[in-house]
Amino acid sequence: MKLLIKLFGILIILAGISLLIKPEIILAWIENNMESTALYVTAIVARLALGVLFLVVAKESLYPAAIKVFGYLFVLAAIILFFIGHESFKAFINSLIPHVNPYAPIVGVLAIVFGAFLVYAFSNRKS
Repeated sequence: MKLLIKLFGILIILAGISLLIKPEIILAWIENNMESTALYVTAIVARLALGVLFLVVAKESLYPAAIKVFGYLFVLAAIILFFIGHESFKAFINSLIPHVNPYAPIVGVLAIVFGAFLVYAFSNRKS
């Protein structure tokens, strides 16, 4: 299970690099798939699955309290997305995209830092 979190960390790092180099790849993909219910369902299921995974393996990390906090945040985000519904989700993302575009490099750096933290937190054995 630690491997899944490391792979997630690597994917976050790659997404961060993409946001630094060519942010329109990710942002255009989100805009083009906004009408799809699959994006909404995937957003909920992925957050819920990651949240539960983080909570289950937190004790195996170097920073169990931080990993638990992220796990609870992922679960909370999944619950909120479920209750706001698809239409509100679309409206929220559509209103957010134009404001994120200028800050994509900053978001990319933060994503790289978060992904690196996850890889590091699960790379070493806890003493």
